[in-house]
Amino acid sequence: MSEDNSQANLVNKAMSAFRWVATLRFLGQLVSWLSTIFVIRFLAPEDYGIISLAEVLRTFLGFFSIMGLGQGLMKVKELTPGLVQKTLGLLILINVSLFLLQFFSAPYIALFYETPELELVLQVLAFSYLVIPWTSVPNSLIARELDHRKTSQVTFFANVLASALSLTLAYLGYGYWALVAAIMFTMLFNCIFFNLLLSYPRLPSFNFVGTKEVFSFGALIAMSDIFYVAYNKIDIAVAGKFFSIAEVGFYGVAIQLATMLMSKSIPLFNVVAFPAFARMNAVSGDSNEYLVTTLRFASTLVFPVFLGVAMVGGDLILLVLGENWVQISGLFVILVVSVPIRILAYIIAPAILAAGGARLDMMNSLITLVFLSVALLVFLPLGLSGVAFAWSLSSVCLFTVTLVRGGRLLSLPVMTVLSAVTPALVTSSIMCLVIYLVDSLLTDTSALVSLYKIPLGVAVYAAVSWCCFRRRSEELIRILFRLIGRK
Repeated sequence: MSEDNSQANLVNKAMSAFRWVATLRFLGQLVSWLSTIFVIRFLAPEDYGIISLAEVLRTFLGFFSIMGLGQGLMKVKELTPGLVQKTLGLLILINVSLFLLQFFSAPYIALFYETPELELVLQVLAFSYLVIPWTSVPNSLIARELDHRKTSQVTFFANVLASALSLTLAYLGYGYWALVAAIMFTMLFNCIFFNLLLSYPRLPSFNFVGTKEVFSFGALIAMSDIFYVAYNKIDIAVAGKFFSIAEVGFYGVAIQLATMLMSKSIPLFNVVAFPAFARMNAVSGDSNEYLVTTLRFASTLVFPVFLGVAMVGGDLILLVLGENWVQISGLFVILVVSVPIRILAYIIAPAILAAGGARLDMMNSLITLVFLSVALLVFLPLGLSGVAFAWSLSSVCLFTVTLVRGGRLLSLPVMTVLSAVTPALVTSSIMCLVIYLVDSLLTDTSALVSLYKIPLGVAVYAAVSWCCFRRRSEELIRILFRLIGRK
């Protein structure tokens, strides 16, 4: 088979995988998003403050729990049953250690934040580490072959059932335990059913000779992930110390709403993108054309969606969450406007990793962490708005270092990427300007009537895109047809 045919087959396989992942995860996340909105109405800000603080430690240690070994299994050239068993053994040792660390450090963390309820929450969540080895390995083995149909079905049912569980418990008045129960249920459900889907060597080996390739690559991935978690959670960690638990809850809900679509869609993309880029590099040594096309497609969607949401966010929060949460509108807008460029940075990252740039990706995360830490010190006197502004500035930093440093590794000129994403940014800016001008003419409109901004924004964006960027619009239509399996 020729090199061109091999790469074309990989692209087609990646498209097929993306269709399955996208369709089922979208349906699952739609249920999850609706459930989240209703759960927020049933819970108090203090409940979300406790969960937000618990998630800081759990998410941070969660990346240690995998240590990048899953990506190592995807990238290693010669995958043997023995290597799978040794990787499983490594993961067991790591996760048992993390379980003990979180369980016994919980009292001290609760004391630091002066929140006694946090202790038991952290101890219960610590048990989730014990199932991670038997979830990560089968998931990575399936992703290596770009076969996501069955795992997408498992994820779909996990999301639906976990959402139903959290909503039911929240309605019954269990407070933050509704969210804890949903987290634990999802972990256990995925572990059971991933193992039912795939036959692989489940008996671990603790003889780690021959794991250097997997572990060395995974260690760099893990360090990058640790810095990633740090710059995504340090704002919550800082807010937890300097603001009340209710204020932390307000900020936690604001950032959850602002990043909800991103946090669900990026794993959806990355579960396909990393193995696809890795296989393309193995076939031809070049995946830049695929990456630029992906950036064009993504920018055409994310800029109008997130900038449009910023224009109507206050009205939606009032309508959906009620008056008790309307004070987060300002925080929400500050956060959500920077999400598109953060998404674009996350889309470039799998290509960097697949090209062997794990160390570079780690340094990009470290640079962003340092930048955000300084920004938090500078803007903290402004209150929660200052914390949100620092987070948004870190998105700019992340995109810049990823584009410049990653572009060098990939031999991808900065201007090529900018030319790919600029039309969508320009069109979205025009859309926002039109919405703003019309809104300034229509005074004293209710929150419900203000939703006219949504169809207005869609119409303006579509019209400007078609008139000014016709070729880009036609390309988007072709990609959409290809994603749904039509020529």
